[in-house]
Order: sequence, then structure tokens, then C-alpha cells
Amino acid sequence: MFIRTWLALLLLSLAACNGYPRDTEGSSERARETMRVGVSHDPPFVELRAGHDPTGSEIELVQAFARDRGYTVEWIADGHDELMTALLDYRLHMVVGGHTDDSPWKDVGWSRDFVLRDPDGTLARRRFALPPGENAWQLTLDRYLHTRERMLR
Repeated sequence: MFIRTWLALLLLSLAACNGYPRDTEGSSERARETMRVGVSHDPPFVELRAGHDPTGSEIELVQAFARDRGYTVEWIADGHDELMTALLDYRLHMVVGGHTDDSPWKDVGWSRDFVLRDPDGTLARRRFALPPGENAWQLTLDRYLHTRERMLR
């Protein structure tokens, strides 16, 4: 009886070492090739101009995250609904710009909240939309946002 109990506990503890958290669709691994980021015009945090890369404090934050990991960013500018649909289909790693607490997009994942200062000096609570179920990817981004929290203000 003791041996069976011991073996059962051993198997359970080994199962717990099964690489959690993980991504259901491999977002963390795919980001190493190219991190695809959807951008929605949301001044002053995300600004889009024809023929130019996006700018703004959210863009700078994403660029710093990518740079720290050696990722290349591909910016995808489109309408907000189209970007969120692409995110739900795992074609994007995140969508930046214009996400509020009352977002109708309940099926996506959300980064931890972070605070940015607008040009008037007002603090604004922000967050990134993430693909659903990509837990390792979300944890990687959330840890980064946590480490940058003091610098963002």
C-alpha cells in the first residue's frame, strides 16, 4: 500500500513538471521569428501616418520589449475589429491602441494594466490585447511590464 501511494505521488509530481505555463498555439516560439503587432490609431499613445512606422509611447514600449528579447517587430495597421479578429485567429501576437475596461472583446487575453503619461501629464491606464490561451506569452509580457512599471510613469 505504501509503495502504491508513493508511486502515485511521484507520478503526480512529475506531471506537475510538464512545462507550465505554455501556449496553446505557440505564440512565444513564433515571436522569436517575427513578432506581429496590430496597431490601431489611438493618439497620443499610438499614432499612424501613411508611409511611416507607428509612433507613440505604447509603440516605444513594444519596441523595448522586442529589443530586450532580440525580436523583430512587424507592424500591422488596420481597423480595430479586423486586428482583433486576426488576434483571435492567432495571426498576431498583440494589438496595441485603444483598449479600455469596457471592451466588447471578451474572448481575447489581456496584459496586465500599465500606466502611461499623456502629453498633458495625465496618467492613463492602458493594456494590450493578447491571443487567448497563450499563457506563456502573456506571462512573458506581464513580467516585462511589471519590471518597467516605475519607469513608465
